[in-house]
Amino acid sequence: MKKLIMLLLLGSFAGYSQEISLSGKVVDGSNQAVPFADALLLQTKDSLIYKTTQTNESGDFNFAAVAKGHYIIKIKTIGFEEYYKTIKLEKDTILGVLSLKEIANNLDNVTITSKRPIVKRQVDRLEFAVENSSLASNNAWEILGKTPGVITSSGGAISIRGSQSILVTINDKKVYLTGEELKQFLENTGGEEVKSIEVITNPPAKYEAQGSAVLNIKLKKSLVLGYKGSVNTAYIQSIYPKGIASINQFYKGKKLSLEGRYGFGSGVYVNEGVDVVDYLKENGSVDSRWESIMRRKSKSLAQHSYRLQASYEIDSLNTIAVGGTGFIAKQQKGNFTVPTLIYGDNGALDSLYVTRNNRTNPMTNNAYNMLYEHLFSEKEKVSVAADYTQYWRQERQDISSEFSLPDENPYRNGRFISDNVQDIQLFSAQADYSNEKNGTLEAGLKFGNVKAESSLDYKDEIDGNLVNNPNRTSLFLYDESILAGYGSYNKEFGKWSLKAGLRGEYTALKGNSVTTAEVNEQHYFKLFPTFYGLYKAAEGHEIGISYGKRITRPQYSRLNPFRSYYNSYSYFMGDPKLLPTISHNINLLYTLKNKYNFDLFYRLEKDPSMEISYQEYDTKMLVYHFTNIKKDFAFGLEFNTNLTLYDFWESGIQAGLSYVEDRFQGRDGNLYKNGKPTYNTSISNRFVLNKKKTLNAELNFQYNSSSVQGTFVYSQTSNLSASIRKKIWEGNGEVYAIISDIYRGEKEKVVTDYANQYNYFKSYGDSQSIRLGFRYNFGNQSLVNKKKEESQTEEQQRL
Repeated sequence: MKKLIMLLLLGSFAGYSQEISLSGKVVDGSNQAVPFADALLLQTKDSLIYKTTQTNESGDFNFAAVAKGHYIIKIKTIGFEEYYKTIKLEKDTILGVLSLKEIANNLDNVTITSKRPIVKRQVDRLEFAVENSSLASNNAWEILGKTPGVITSSGGAISIRGSQSILVTINDKKVYLTGEELKQFLENTGGEEVKSIEVITNPPAKYEAQGSAVLNIKLKKSLVLGYKGSVNTAYIQSIYPKGIASINQFYKGKKLSLEGRYGFGSGVYVNEGVDVVDYLKENGSVDSRWESIMRRKSKSLAQHSYRLQASYEIDSLNTIAVGGTGFIAKQQKGNFTVPTLIYGDNGALDSLYVTRNNRTNPMTNNAYNMLYEHLFSEKEKVSVAADYTQYWRQERQDISSEFSLPDENPYRNGRFISDNVQDIQLFSAQADYSNEKNGTLEAGLKFGNVKAESSLDYKDEIDGNLVNNPNRTSLFLYDESILAGYGSYNKEFGKWSLKAGLRGEYTALKGNSVTTAEVNEQHYFKLFPTFYGLYKAAEGHEIGISYGKRITRPQYSRLNPFRSYYNSYSYFMGDPKLLPTISHNINLLYTLKNKYNFDLFYRLEKDPSMEISYQEYDTKMLVYHFTNIKKDFAFGLEFNTNLTLYDFWESGIQAGLSYVEDRFQGRDGNLYKNGKPTYNTSISNRFVLNKKKTLNAELNFQYNSSSVQGTFVYSQTSNLSASIRKKIWEGNGEVYAIISDIYRGEKEKVVTDYANQYNYFKSYGDSQSIRLGFRYNFGNQSLVNKKKEESQTEEQQRL
């Protein structure tokens, strides 16, 4: 049966199964496997690179589809001398064990192994290799911000090519946390644990079709027995102080591997801003202006995060793993006072009201996973995984408003209480098969289900008593199931690397607005093809093309149609009839000298869903509505490189120029377009300040020009940051200082301006800060931390 499936999938490729292959195993002086070493096959006549690959976790490498002839095999990796061997290939050849000789640069008992980060072009992704690089002293969040094509913000937002519909995975498995939660998680993940970050703008069929792009964080894995750990702590001073601390511990035995991490955070968070709404006359002049001055101060007194993983190797062919991750923050609260000034058409103050919002928003999420993996052979395996997640979040607001005329006492008071609770349960199970014997064949099945309940209890104060308001109280139930299957195949043909795949997903969902008896059911089946081609035209020249179709399903909370009020004249609402967004992505790629990467891209999104704002003139309400717009498209050119300018100075440079346009229907029923060219650039400079390489500094700059999304036009932003790090205690300890957003360049203005709609808000997210930190490593630090693949799911991404 398997052979029949292979024949159907491979088709015309089957004729290449008799080509010559070359394989071997790389070990160190202790006969331990050397994983992720670069293996190069050079032509003897001119030493040009004919093929390249990497050793796997067991130190094995394989070259397929090799022509007969004379070659030089070259093995290189950090910490070892380069290995060369001349060979003659006339048939399939197994070289056996190749032993590398270790090198070390020992300075006063400090062993330094450091290289510059490298950007590698693969057939279906861009890999930012940072293992043992100068970025290793950064945390994972900081490394993510320096990754080519990736833009991060102080609030935890991640975007690629202007889209924030990004799927974040660790070792190819979904990460549950989003936004600020994900940022805190990655800030407590040391850069020494990161092997590489993969930017996948056209994700292959193996990945869920959800999201416009995938960021895959590859953590190191250990092949060495022993124990190690680390403690990290940092003090952050922004407008108010914050603190974080974490401990990581890891043990690997011959059969059993254990990993545990616990993190704690506490602090005060501030968001400052001004909201302005203009209500216009028919001739376009201002009839009245509403201006709100905000300073939202929130306390998060105890943020707990944990990760527990255990794996057991039953034998050389069978492994099981179980684990759990969680984020718990039950002590989150805020107390906001927002004055709103109302000016008349003459610019004079007519009236005002002051809103006080006493808010608590505790949350917990816990995810549990299990994995079983069976090896049929070294290059053929199957894995089965299951996940269960519980997510709970409450937002309770006590909002009061006092209305008055200028310089007079309040003439009217109003108060209401809203209590919004989300309770979401996720389950998924999947099976994956891979075979690398002749090219790489991957196939799999997945089932996922989500059950969500969102309740809003709304009460008005009447004559000193709180009375339920049935018009604003709601209960929303959501049930969704997804059944998916995929298959993909990739193979090298001389100078060509080709990969193609197809994923199919059947979705059945039911949204039930119990309060209004409104039920929305959707059933649909979608196919998601992918194709990649990479051609090595000559030494130092690579040309590629890729195409992928993707889907973005809305977050569950966005499907709730009921109103969540910010104050008496502003609210947010979702849409139970939201359609999924379908996107098409095309890339043309060129890499020069394995160093300079160019990417020409085009993206088209049908029915994109996003937040838009509009004013209701009759009620003077400002509404933030999450809904579908007509379409979105973008095209542009991106460039990145990493250079060693001097022995002490490395620089990572990236830039992008694009045009983005959104088309949406206005409140008047007309179709509008919002588009403009955008530009972004970032320069990351890394300096070694002493001969022992124990004192390092960074100076980083990022700039984003004005951009658009839906009805919004975003102003330009920039960020200048600097850091200094010093290794102490024979390299086991490190102290550091980081200054972020030195001149507050991340202040932002967001404008809506079409027809009779004009409003904007200015915001500053407390991004300027000084961080003082300390890290200490204990145990056997020659270990490379083994992160067993954390089994997270597509459904978790949408919370």
